[in-house]
Amino acid sequence: MTPASLPATAICPGCQTMVVLPVEPRGPDDPLICGTCGVEVPDYRLEAAMREAAEPEFDPDELPENRVYTRKGLLQGLRDAAADRAIAAARGFSDRAKF
Repeated sequence: MTPASLPATAICPGCQTMVVLPVEPRGPDDPLICGTCGVEVPDYRLEAAMREAAEPEFDPDELPENRVYTRKGLLQGLRDAAADRAIAAARGFSDRAKF
């Protein structure tokens, strides 16, 4: 069973009526007008959409080509990879022994 999904709503600043917002946020060129009093209802989702569009999805400093690698870090990574392979091989041996 899936939970119910309710539509987004806003409160009209003119008459304090709850207004159901459209699925897609409207821009400033197509405002949402209250059907009761005729006042423009601000869509709070526009600010969040503008913030998401302004921020990059990734941090350019975190890209692999911008990382600083040290000999110690590379050797630790190699050691961890070798340990993971050894553990996987040991599991394979124990699985074969049960048959």
